[in-house]
Amino acid sequence: MKIAISGASGFVGKHLTAFLMGQGHQVVPLGRMMFKDNMSGQLMHTLSYCDVVINLAGATINRRWTEDYKKELVASRVRVTRSIVQAINALTQKPFLFISTSAVGYYPAEGCFDESTEERGEGFLADLCYRWENEASKVSPETRLVITRFGVVLSPDGGALEQMLRPLKMKLAVTIGPGTQLFPWIDICDLNKAMAHIIATPSLSGVINFVAPQIVTQSDFMNKLASHYHSFLKILLPAAFLSLFLGEAAGFVTTGQCVKPNKLIESGFVFTSPTIEHFLSGIDVRTVTRLDLNRYMGKWYEIARFDNRFERNLVGVTAEYMLLPNGKIRVENSGYLHSFEGKRKVAVGKAKLPDASQPGKLKVSFFLWFYSDYYVLELDEEHYSYALVGSSSNKYLWILSRTPSLTEEVKLKLLERAASRGYDISKLIWVKQK
Repeated sequence: MKIAISGASGFVGKHLTAFLMGQGHQVVPLGRMMFKDNMSGQLMHTLSYCDVVINLAGATINRRWTEDYKKELVASRVRVTRSIVQAINALTQKPFLFISTSAVGYYPAEGCFDESTEERGEGFLADLCYRWENEASKVSPETRLVITRFGVVLSPDGGALEQMLRPLKMKLAVTIGPGTQLFPWIDICDLNKAMAHIIATPSLSGVINFVAPQIVTQSDFMNKLASHYHSFLKILLPAAFLSLFLGEAAGFVTTGQCVKPNKLIESGFVFTSPTIEHFLSGIDVRTVTRLDLNRYMGKWYEIARFDNRFERNLVGVTAEYMLLPNGKIRVENSGYLHSFEGKRKVAVGKAKLPDASQPGKLKVSFFLWFYSDYYVLELDEEHYSYALVGSSSNKYLWILSRTPSLTEEVKLKLLERAASRGYDISKLIWVKQK
């Protein structure tokens, strides 16, 4: 399918784009320029070729809400949604599905709610969600409408969890006061899967809560994180202290909602991370602690991989890295379709080292500004002759070598390491090399 996404360059948008492309869909990013007043015709033209439109646009709420910034929060959500709806409604051939984002901040802080309730909370955030959803509801009935109310989106490679993990690295667990407030959340992997589930399930429409089934408090959540990361010092940060820095926006984290994902569960959706325990017991993506980029450059032969759309039916696959004078990295992946006499496929992309404190983490892109995270999990640090490379989920895994083959001893060692990290090594495909 052809899927248009507004907010595709954001945290959720980048993950969702990579996921949908991995499923074989074509993603059309709707950049900010598309929503200028003189671009309505171009927006209509773009959407006329799309089967699905996903609206993720919106400025971050995680900063002080001045009066000017409140206007930006409204415009980035309400105005963009209005533009999309007007463009869809003007089309003769409309997309069959419009998914527009909202947030669980729509609900009151007291009580427990599923999608059947129409009660909403008080304050700026609840009003913003109401106005946001009201614009989406104006889409033509010819297009199926789904409004997804997100909880806090958790991912091991960024977003809210990345901020929470910073003090944990110093063995300090910080709970936001009072601690008894509820913490609705969802694993980014489940968010991606739920989006695909909605696309594939025509009976789903209206409001759908994107939260995990488990209901936890802020204190419960941080205690589980502290235990997992062996943090021995715990402190409670008073809500009043946070208000000094964020003002009214502090209410976003000092209050919470009890939200249930009834529609997803009743439609047969199965959560990968229904509980925090499941989320934390996922694969171990700790990278190597040292990576000499100059030595890592050059050609790597793919010995084994998890099957994926981009490399399906390819043999003789190699990846070649070249460090450019400006510090960026050129990446060229190539392979032969079905056999060595088949068509040679080549993909050229770019890579970068985003964080010097995580030398084994690379960001690689083969499409515009959409970077995926690659983790060098194991490495022959003496000779740089082999490597085990994974991603932020258990979807991708590669065994690489400087030569077209590896000894059985090294293969066995890497398989044991991969299994100990939580990867299902039975899914590995052994790649033919000359």
